Amino acid sequence: MAANRDRAALIRAATLAAVEQRNQLGDQSAQDLLDTYGEAAKAIAEHIQRAAGQDDRVGLERLQNVLAHVRAELRRLQERRDGQLYRLIEQSARLGADVFAGALPESTLFAVNHSAVAFVRSFTAADGLQLSDRLWRLNRNAAQVLTDHIQFAVINGESAHQAMLHSMGRGEGVPADIASAYNGARGGNLGRRVRSLMTGEADPVNGKGVVYQAERVFRTEINRAHGEAYMGAAFQTDGVVGVRFRLSPNHRVHDVCDNHAHADLYGLGPGVYPDRARCPWPAHPNTLSYVEVTFGMQDE
Repeated sequence: MAANRDRAALIRAATLAAVEQRNQLGDQSAQDLLDTYGEAAKAIAEHIQRAAGQDDRVGLERLQNVLAHVRAELRRLQERRDGQLYRLIEQSARLGADVFAGALPESTLFAVNHSAVAFVRSFTAADGLQLSDRLWRLNRNAAQVLTDHIQFAVINGESAHQAMLHSMGRGEGVPADIASAYNGARGGNLGRRVRSLMTGEADPVNGKGVVYQAERVFRTEINRAHGEAYMGAAFQTDGVVGVRFRLSPNHRVHDVCDNHAHADLYGLGPGVYPDRARCPWPAHPNTLSYVEVTFGMQDE
């Protein structure tokens, strides 16, 4: 009995350490994404500056060239970003399964890792979308946000340029709104706006920077890979009676996670679920909740 309690204590300690590593992986991925999107935004901004004429304005005749460069840069961003995510999914799955390295053979852990990664890549959520669909949506949204803003700025800038010429030809001053539209098409201003939209400034669609949507997908799938691998190994470990739904220490707002963590639906204790099929984790995307194996009374 003491041996069982000791084993349970070791696995609980390893679980908490793995969850902390999982969270660190998510935090680091957010910074890496910011760097990746920042580099793409910098390349786009530099091309915009090169496309500007002597008056530092991107003229209508250069619009399609700029947009073609935006699309090409976003394709390079997509390849780099998706490669980062797939590597992180594999790494996070290993973290989840390795909690049971002392309880299961290496061949079993390898199979668990492989199964968890495959599950994450093919999983279809309640909205009918798979991971590939979400990544495609990230690409579409980034292209739409940047294309819409650049087109608007350049076309308005062209109209403002003509209006300015007309006003000055008549010896009149330039209205503030015309000057503002003209300045919005300047290479430096347009490039800075693009960088803001890519890396943090709110856009009109989601109220966040373009990179925020990618961060959300990354953290969701990193956590999913970790939990699936953890449970895949847990339910092959002798003596396991279920997994307990645990709230993150950073959980502040009451939501469905609280219900799952406190419900005793199977007579195993609050938040304990007897198998993967009946465990409701994860309750929602971007969650920091996790699951912890339980051996029943012997680990108390």
